[in-house]
Amino acid sequence: MLELRDISKYFPSNGVMALENSGLSLCPGEIHALLGENGSGKSTLMHILAGYFPPSSGAILVDGRERRFFAPADALALGIGMMRQHPGFIRGFKVWEDCILGAEKPRNQRGVRSLFFDPGLSRKRVLEMSEKWKFDLPIDKQAEALTVSQRQKAAILALLLRDVKWFIFDEPTAVLTQEETESLFELFKRLRSEGRGIILITHKINEALSVADRVTVMRHGTTQEINDRKNLYILNNTSHKDTKAQRDKLDMQIPPSLLSPILEIKNLGVEKSGLPLIKNINLRLMPGKILGIAGVRDGGLETLELAVTGILDQADSFNGNNPDKSRNEGTITLNSRDITGKGVRAFRNSGGAYLGADRLGSNLAAELPMYESLIIHVYRRARRFFRVFLDTAYLNSHCKKIMSMAGIDRAVSGRPSSFSGGMLQRILLAREFAEEATLLVLAEAGSSLDQQNRAALGEELKAHAGRGAAALLFSTDCDELLSLADEVMILKDGTLIAADKAKAGNDEV
Repeated sequence: MLELRDISKYFPSNGVMALENSGLSLCPGEIHALLGENGSGKSTLMHILAGYFPPSSGAILVDGRERRFFAPADALALGIGMMRQHPGFIRGFKVWEDCILGAEKPRNQRGVRSLFFDPGLSRKRVLEMSEKWKFDLPIDKQAEALTVSQRQKAAILALLLRDVKWFIFDEPTAVLTQEETESLFELFKRLRSEGRGIILITHKINEALSVADRVTVMRHGTTQEINDRKNLYILNNTSHKDTKAQRDKLDMQIPPSLLSPILEIKNLGVEKSGLPLIKNINLRLMPGKILGIAGVRDGGLETLELAVTGILDQADSFNGNNPDKSRNEGTITLNSRDITGKGVRAFRNSGGAYLGADRLGSNLAAELPMYESLIIHVYRRARRFFRVFLDTAYLNSHCKKIMSMAGIDRAVSGRPSSFSGGMLQRILLAREFAEEATLLVLAEAGSSLDQQNRAALGEELKAHAGRGAAALLFSTDCDELLSLADEVMILKDGTLIAADKAKAGNDEV
């Protein structure tokens, strides 16, 4: 049995008391859901259990014996492993190499463990485990080339390879489709049947209701166990209805027939090594509209997202002579400017703003103070206005504006790791909203947000559209798109097809 007793955690770098006398227990063969608002301390508590942070006070007990962890390896040695929101990887390693690193050496055909690292046996072991759990991972691909959802699968696979007994999953379904989520929960049940314990950190009450044996709710760094599941049903029934009513009040009708489209894509096709193919993509996004694109990120959703925002650009895209033999066709027009293949700068200079799904990968500088990630767009514009480099008062004011929009009263001098996942998402969303762009492109916008902040996101999007701007939302979560978008389309087999909300809600994706 695992037990956390009276755990407190104080971060002296920013003066935050993240946890105060919080506790949690996990039994073998149990799925335990951990719920709470953004910044309530869920991830911090689990990072302590997994050995990433030492507690300021309190005790960690494993099978009744108090333990101290100085690193994640100490927790892994006792069978405790965590799949974090944004799993890390080693650049230059193949997927199977990244997964097997640090795991025990595999047995040969006679059942004897090898004294030395055997690449052939190790690769075979990773492949067999991947096939057993139906992860369908490209194990010979470079780890840095994996999509967000593939990285999550690889992280789970790495824990399985280490025969972890106690699993911690930090919002694992954030970028998974309904089918992938159901498959993951089946994995949970199989692990439970083997006597392994699972802690599921989630913002989705319906997930807790569907799979958890027990639930703990965190508020302001403290824990409260919920034994009566009816309380969760009551909370879950608040759903999206109130949010939709609030959005309708903000609705401002703009006559689209009198306006030009903000974004227009004609006959777009992208065939690029390492990315799923998309073909014959056509759409027109008018002012005042919020369009949702549903699909599987590994099935072309990410390809379209990267093409629209200019990340697939220049020498390696929209050029028939590039080294990886990419073939691209069609045009992308933003605010009447052709931005096809002209890169991210052309996208932003034409009135676009973008927040990708990989929060810690490309959206911020994880090793620098948060301040640097908040002023990045100011620096981009500073090529025209050099004085802004010296205007620290303006930069500080800009950061305060973003933090105020996010509703977070914290110093920006600390690293992003000192903020919870939900806080980071709110801050990054506020940073892009602060750009006041005419086109806002968001991928998995509701990831890590609790119900209250998802509702606030819906209001902000509607207000953004009400000012004559537009938003393009990419998501694997149909419920999210149904609550946020005016219209939903589906990207299936590389092709974009129209779908009314009722069909989208029936899990066609």
